[in-house]
Amino acid sequence: MMLAALAGFVAALLLGWVVWGRALAAARAVAADEQQKRAGHAVEVSMMQARLGELAGAEAERARLAEALAALQSTLDARERAFAEEVTRTSERFEALAAKALEGAQAKFLERAQARFTEQASTSEASLKQLLQPVSETLKKYETRLGEVEAVRAESYGQLKQQLEQVVLGQAQVSGAAAKLETALRSSGKVAGRWGEEQCRNVLEAAGLVEGIDFEAQFSVDGDDGNRQRPDFKLMLPGDRALVIDVKCSVDSYVSAAEADDPEARAGFLKAHARAVRSHADGLAKKDYARAVGNAVEFVVLFVPGENFLGAALEQDRGLMNDFFKKQIVLAGPVNLVAVARTVAALRDQARLAKEAAEIARLGRDLYDFDPHHGQ
Repeated sequence: MMLAALAGFVAALLLGWVVWGRALAAARAVAADEQQKRAGHAVEVSMMQARLGELAGAEAERARLAEALAALQSTLDARERAFAEEVTRTSERFEALAAKALEGAQAKFLERAQARFTEQASTSEASLKQLLQPVSETLKKYETRLGEVEAVRAESYGQLKQQLEQVVLGQAQVSGAAAKLETALRSSGKVAGRWGEEQCRNVLEAAGLVEGIDFEAQFSVDGDDGNRQRPDFKLMLPGDRALVIDVKCSVDSYVSAAEADDPEARAGFLKAHARAVRSHADGLAKKDYARAVGNAVEFVVLFVPGENFLGAALEQDRGLMNDFFKKQIVLAGPVNLVAVARTVAALRDQARLAKEAAEIARLGRDLYDFDPHHGQ
């Protein structure tokens, strides 16, 4: 029993030692883990202290830059004040010099005026009367002329009254003629075309171009299909180039739209007007005048004789201008055609000036090279 008790005691000691060893190992592992965490915290604290040091250095650099900026701003302000003071001093000196110069000029003027007055005062009364005699005669002539002018004014007033009456009558006649023109334009496409051609000719002549010299009307060319074509106008450009203008006048639908009271009917007439303009442009693109006319530029001008006609068509068909510009067809009203014609006139004048300058240069060289001894 004692041996058994001793064996149980030894077993209990061994079991306690084993349990205590495991607890000790766990405690040591926890202590090692805690030590590693403390070491990590120490590294983080060290890094944070290093970053704090960097931030402190950056703050010091920022403060230094702020001080430098303040010093630079102070220097700039001082220079601006000095410049303003210098400008003020310069202005004061200029004003003083100007006042001095003006004072000297006034003094000289007064001296000359006094001398002239003294010279005139020293003349005799007879000389003064002789001097004033032309003035007296001029005044008498002025009075006579004034009476004549008054008589002419009264007569002109009567004539003006008569002319105003004629203007009223003429206005009535113009209204009647406009109505007749509207009827003719709507009833005959040939009359409308002729009217459009006259409008185009008036625009070209108003821009300073001369028919037969700067432009040609109603000429004929051979088309690609062998048929004769008749463009309306051809503008001569420098360098033996040409610009073709074709006139299209379609006012029937536009006038119907202007007379229509119903908005829907007016819109329908305006759309028909836009379709007519597009149809004219399609026909012109098929003729290809730019290729048929020798030395012509790459595009043809389609002239519509009225900004209101062209504007109404473009308002209804917004792609009209761009679609035909891609086909080398430029739609133009009187305003745009004036700009084109004046550009052509300017090019013509420049070409003439260049030719005359070359001729003057040639004559100058001939004079310079002239030898009187040899007759050359």
